[in-house]
Amino acid sequence: MTTNLIEVVNFKLKTDTNLAQFHIANNDFQRYIDNQSGVLYRSLAKQADTQQYTSIIYFATVADAQKLRDIFFDNAICQQYTSLIAKESIKLDRFEVLSQTACQQS
Repeated sequence: MTTNLIEVVNFKLKTDTNLAQFHIANNDFQRYIDNQSGVLYRSLAKQADTQQYTSIIYFATVADAQKLRDIFFDNAICQQYTSLIAKESIKLDRFEVLSQTACQQS
């Protein structure tokens, strides 16, 4: 049985980050993620009162997540995206999926 993996990254933007610039970088990052093998789904959410962002990526397998991690910091699109994030605010968690419903993109 193949186990899906979820990566949850919580972060805040740097104080001098322009929101329009972040949205452009996020759209570029989303297109990049959408073209990676083994990526099932990604969403980005923001908590209004704390300015905390959460990026959630569902991977088909643990190996697919590892492949993306292996190339992440060498990729220009990923570097642009992360350059807008306050490094000290990043918290990454990984979860193996135990149960899920079918995921449909709108």
